[in-house]
Amino acid sequence: MVAVESDDPINIWLSDNAWRESCQAHWGLPKRFDLMRFARDRQQIQGAFGLMSAKRLLEDLPEQTVVKNLAGVPADSSGVIWFELAGHCEVGRSPQVRLKAQAKLAWICQRCMQPMWQWVNESVLFDVVRRERPINQNTEGEPLDSDVPEELVTDPAFDLCALIEDQLILALPYVPKHDSCESAAPVVMDEPEEPKVSPFKGLAALKRR
Repeated sequence: MVAVESDDPINIWLSDNAWRESCQAHWGLPKRFDLMRFARDRQQIQGAFGLMSAKRLLEDLPEQTVVKNLAGVPADSSGVIWFELAGHCEVGRSPQVRLKAQAKLAWICQRCMQPMWQWVNESVLFDVVRRERPINQNTEGEPLDSDVPEELVTDPAFDLCALIEDQLILALPYVPKHDSCESAAPVVMDEPEEPKVSPFKGLAALKRR
């Protein structure tokens, strides 16, 4: 994989073209598996599947490209989710998995209201645990470091597809916008206010009659 010096999502996307091609060699939704065993055995899985399978992700998105199979689909196409999950296990610490997922989503810029692409590049490290610890506490009851990996509770029938969808949803910007564009809303000039007539002025006029 080509090293990327920039955090720019487009640069990351371009550098990972070979990785996405490798993922596409395993087309289809991932099967469920034992997550703890996966992490302890340092297993690895790659794959790709159609964006239309991620129903929750699509709820707040405009119409997307429909991809049902690999025929004629380049590795930078929209309508596809690429993923990789790798297990890690070291003595003295919880087994871990690292998830990498990418997708190219069609969206509408909320500033100029024109179509735009959103490149999503997610890479997240998780500790695999048998049960969740109390929020913001470690095993000794002390506050957790913000750099500590998130936790995934082990499951003998772990749903990787749901995890991928969750992470892509979390990665989406709250308000998608082009880096540079003009607002679609017309500039409305405030009309000059008519001078207000004091009610006491009218009373003074009545007294003079």
